[in-house]
Amino acid sequence: GEISEAPEIKVKWDIYYMCLMAGFASGRSSDATATDMVERFVEEYRPVRHFLIGLLVVAELRLTKVDISDRAQVRELFRKLVQPNGTNDLTDTGMRRMNAYASGGWEYLAESRDQRPYTIEEFMQSYPKIIERAMEDSGISLS
Repeated sequence: GEISEAPEIKVKWDIYYMCLMAGFASGRSSDATATDMVERFVEEYRPVRHFLIGLLVVAELRLTKVDISDRAQVRELFRKLVQPNGTNDLTDTGMRRMNAYASGGWEYLAESRDQRPYTIEEFMQSYPKIIERAMEDSGISLS
């Protein structure tokens, strides 16, 4: 294919988002202590920030095995992660955890391929299957 036909990665956050989804799907997180990936949502992703925050809360509920019927525990986890009306609606801990899922997702994506994709098209073709396998392996069902 021609370069002009390639799917566009418009902002670095697109790559971050794909890694974040892989981290959420696989349940993998690793603390990226060397570099903090992001500190806030970029403008292009602000409209979906509440969706991403919801996925973060769900991932953390799964990780910590909080009983979702225990409202006090759920509320405590929510307070630890979410700060409404803040810079990005997340606490520092929430942003660190989101970065940790993006980092874990990067690792998961790297381990899920035999070799590095040579083109963005090659990566984009394999991405849905990798995410589907991650969800199956971590027991997440879409139905």
